[in-house]
Amino acid sequence: MAKYKIILADDHDIVRAGIRSLIEKEPTFKVVAEARDGEELLEILNASKCDLIILDLSMPRMDGLAALEHIRKKYPKTRVLILSMLKDHEHFKRAMSKGASGYLLKEEACHHLITAMKALLKGKQFVSPNVSILLTDRFLRSIDEEDDPCEEILTKRELQVLKLIAKGLANKNIATKLKISIRTVENHRFNLTEKLGIKNTAGLVKYAISKSLT
Repeated sequence: MAKYKIILADDHDIVRAGIRSLIEKEPTFKVVAEARDGEELLEILNASKCDLIILDLSMPRMDGLAALEHIRKKYPKTRVLILSMLKDHEHFKRAMSKGASGYLLKEEACHHLITAMKALLKGKQFVSPNVSILLTDRFLRSIDEEDDPCEEILTKRELQVLKLIAKGLANKNIATKLKISIRTVENHRFNLTEKLGIKNTAGLVKYAISKSLT
């Protein structure tokens, strides 16, 4: 006998049929209703109780995000698994901030749907493996951007000096090219090493190359 009642909300009949077939292979799950859009889903919820909603984001009339807001207000204990083709950070962030308990990509449903459902019904959260990879990459890039000094902290003149250093020019040649004194070039070079945390010319050249300043 089925233990958990599931409602599907997706505007594509063939998708709902496929998801239903995956779900009902598990004897403890039963799909009790299906909706083609957010409005129909809310109507169903007014008449039927469920343990878990599997919700698409892109639907006509009322999309998944709008429906999610209503669900969280009226049925706060009902778990919601987003099942979507959208794997960008913004849609994931908005869905989770509006109360979704999990986020799974349709491309991964065959392998991870049941696992995701079981996790949510145990009170846990679930994030699609491919979305997790994207989020991790984004996080690591943000760390790099925070830790790696950028040219925005440099003055226009310091950038000019850095570019010329990267081209292999000596202080004297840089001074001539920029029409400034050698002492001024030395000061700019010192400021570059201090701001960028780089100790030598080789490091400055490497940094300039990494920032496409050459």
